[in-house]
Amino acid sequence: MILVVIIMVMCEIEKHQTISELRKKAVVSSDGLKIGRIIDVVFDSAINVHSYVIGGSRWEELREALGFIDDIDPIVPVASIVDIGEKEIKLNVPKEKLLHKLEEGAIPEKAHTYNELKRLKIIDSLGKVFGKIVNMVYVPCGDLAFLVGGNLFEEVSEKLGFKENVDLLLPFEYIESVTKEGIRLNLKMDDLKLSINDKPLDPDEQRVYLNSLHRKDEMKMHVMKRRKAEEFRDFSRFM
Repeated sequence: MILVVIIMVMCEIEKHQTISELRKKAVVSSDGLKIGRIIDVVFDSAINVHSYVIGGSRWEELREALGFIDDIDPIVPVASIVDIGEKEIKLNVPKEKLLHKLEEGAIPEKAHTYNELKRLKIIDSLGKVFGKIVNMVYVPCGDLAFLVGGNLFEEVSEKLGFKENVDLLLPFEYIESVTKEGIRLNLKMDDLKLSINDKPLDPDEQRVYLNSLHRKDEMKMHVMKRRKAEEFRDFSRFM
């Protein structure tokens, strides 16, 4: 089983944050420069968060995607984040000290990125496919979870008796491995019935539950009603 170790200011946040929410905040270096916004998350081979990819304007990212300019987005290690505010993410290093994604050592070998993981199927321990990642959640204790959704999961949720448009809160502890075939879990799809509540958490219940998690390894698997569609927009379109 994969163990997740994260040392960063995420352990001190007052309320839960999704990666969709974090990408809206400006990233500011220690010398006061706004260097962009988060456009991707880098994981090491064991699915520990290693760093964040910072993108520029949409015009800049489009030019990089089309090959008109080099793709030299800065890489921010998790240890460089010292504060996450309402509108800004502050770093303890100046912009000039940040490596960019093409430099040696900026990204570890056999790394995974969030945008890559979102394209993979979620597979149970028996090889059954039941969804894809639609978002990622940080809670006050520093733990992380994926939100799993999509048409396949909706079919599974209907079989389990949930008729609403729902997602699955999937703590990282349930991830066994990641390969090009998909993200394999260490439990069977049928075991979900033993791990979920009798009814999905509505948005208010989700907020209360996620904000209550102040101890490591406290988060459990839950089915949650789908929130607003705009919270799940894929930011890989700028990559």
